[in-house]
Amino acid sequence: MPGEEKRILVVDDDPAIRTLLFTILRRRGLAVDMARHGGEALERLARCNYVLLVLDLMMPVMNGWDVMERVSAMQRPDRPALILMTAGSELRDFDPDIVIGSIRKPFDVELVYDMIVGCISAVAPRTQPAGCSTAESET
Repeated sequence: MPGEEKRILVVDDDPAIRTLLFTILRRRGLAVDMARHGGEALERLARCNYVLLVLDLMMPVMNGWDVMERVSAMQRPDRPALILMTAGSELRDFDPDIVIGSIRKPFDVELVYDMIVGCISAVAPRTQPAGCSTAESET
């Protein structure tokens, strides 16, 4: 069981984008997990405490809009912040209590990394519950 950490969840149905972000963040020493769709993201949220979700809005099974709605209903100390990603034009003003940034695809990797680091530097690490396995980036 991991102790305290600033764990990130990358949620995107595109395996190339998931792998790219995972690899960049892992190489820079961040604790990262991945999810292929919103349903999988919610399963991971039920097991682990994330400080940040990098969330694609347009996905099958369960889209990012639905995940965002579920995250907004979470209690504040356990609720992760969101950085939204999309190739569409649906970005608009979002609740700043949960959405701290947005990224249009295609994106600049260094800009995304800087945004993620800026976001997680302002939050305290979270203790992981007993059912949370080691971050994928650490295996």
